[in-house]
Amino acid sequence: MTDEERLEVTAGFVVRDGLVLLARRRPGDARGGLWEFPGGKREPGESLRECLVRELLEELGVEVEVGEELLQVSHVYPDCEITLHLFTCRLMRGEPRPLGCAEVRWVKPTELGDLDLAPADRVLARRLAEAGKLPSGES
Repeated sequence: MTDEERLEVTAGFVVRDGLVLLARRRPGDARGGLWEFPGGKREPGESLRECLVRELLEELGVEVEVGEELLQVSHVYPDCEITLHLFTCRLMRGEPRPLGCAEVRWVKPTELGDLDLAPADRVLARRLAEAGKLPSGES
């Protein structure tokens, strides 16, 4: 694979009232229709945290404070190879809405396994559960 096919991607782990925020990719996009932790591709010269702040504003219309990096996973898709960095995020302003995605949803942690997650996001969800980092789902 060429460097253009290797992507650094960020994702936000946003939790509110015991629920986890997910975004569904648009049908025509790569991996269209699949659910994921919201985020996107890092642009040249951008830090991972700057990328996540920009992506969540563009995709969901929210301002966030980016916290610690929880996990990272590499995954090879048919069209590219990604390294996906998952960061904790705290909503600072705005209510998530689907500006650059098909749908947003707050889900119980126990529902993550029932959703059609993108493969790299499925690995992150499993690792979060194994590490005990998912909220209990109780308010």
